Amino acid sequence: MATLDQILIDLDSESETEDLVLLYSLSRKRKKSKRSAYLGARSTRGEFLLTEEVPDNVFSGCFRLNRMQFDEVHKLIKSDITGRECNAQKPMRSEEKLAVCLRYLATGDMFKTIAASYRMGERTVSNIVSQVCDALWLRLQPIYMPTPSKELWEDVSLQFERKWQLYNCVGAIDGKHICIRKPIHSGSSFYNYKQYFSVVLMATVDAHYRFTTIDVGSMGRFSDGNVFFNSRLGTMLHNGSLELPDSKPLPGQNEVTPYVFVGDEAFPLMPNLMRPYPKLRVTNNFANKVFNYRLSRGRQTVECSFGILSTRFRVYKRPFECKLETIDKIIKATTVLHNYLRTKVVQSNSVEEDDELMTTHSDSNLVPLQQNRIRGSRQAFLIREKFKDCFSSAQGSVEWQRRAVENGHY
Repeated sequence: MATLDQILIDLDSESETEDLVLLYSLSRKRKKSKRSAYLGARSTRGEFLLTEEVPDNVFSGCFRLNRMQFDEVHKLIKSDITGRECNAQKPMRSEEKLAVCLRYLATGDMFKTIAASYRMGERTVSNIVSQVCDALWLRLQPIYMPTPSKELWEDVSLQFERKWQLYNCVGAIDGKHICIRKPIHSGSSFYNYKQYFSVVLMATVDAHYRFTTIDVGSMGRFSDGNVFFNSRLGTMLHNGSLELPDSKPLPGQNEVTPYVFVGDEAFPLMPNLMRPYPKLRVTNNFANKVFNYRLSRGRQTVECSFGILSTRFRVYKRPFECKLETIDKIIKATTVLHNYLRTKVVQSNSVEEDDELMTTHSDSNLVPLQQNRIRGSRQAFLIREKFKDCFSSAQGSVEWQRRAVENGHY
């Protein structure tokens, strides 16, 4: 079929050419004005206008931030997401960009449905989510997830000792598979042992359910050992560059014991990483059961953190359908927003809301890593024995541990 340009070339009559050009221009104008009328109503009929009218509880439910927190976060990232005027048109308001991104993170709706509600293009929503997530990580990370230091680890250890009676502990560690749509031309690189496509989020948390370190983006096909050892935390633990505090004796002991992370069976036993005794070692062994119970008390903080994260930000409730680089940005943004909100809860001593969020749901796309069968070193076994002896001693025991073990909590 001939194009309009070809028809114009073939025409001899100037009048016929002018008529066709006029019809073509009018048709283009009609199409453009029809589309502009829909998108142009964003400032008068878009969903963002409703945010000024809805009650505070509805506002918090839609964006996971109350109005005061929304304004505080907006001030931090405003300079990074404010657009420039183009073709005499005013740029989209930075508050609206933040609202669109938070709406996506809080609900997990498709870009298409959010675009229809806010009267903007689907590609525009995608670009806004990427831009705002970048800004959230850039501005909030130095404040609410700072680079680990010796002072930070000492503070985390003090938290675990006071709140969970776990000594020389600098954090709980765990990794989760996050379900994604199969990336184009990726083959089976992201296909995990649960038989779906995923990326891995490896994280450590403190005693108040705040993330201290995260590692994002490992392919789901990698085994648990590969994911851990190739993560930044695993590399630093292996080469001793994590700047952990100097070793100190456990209660009731004279020999020094290093500071450790606590994890589940997905992680190897290392001098700075403790895991539970296997099931065969706890049968008819009360001291080993006590160790597993005390370890699980501290380790459950990371499980609760993931539970709060996926319940608060329901974008984790369905497979991600974005580009891989956008998925990494979303995960980083949600974890640092989680820390921001948890810090507010800790400062206000308010736990009612997060107690409800700690309940994990079966439809969450955060699935544990596969169990690890790598045998630990002799030094790591000796360190675990020290912790076991401490937990069973008069100085290191807690009054409820016997009752808990007798009830099967180990």
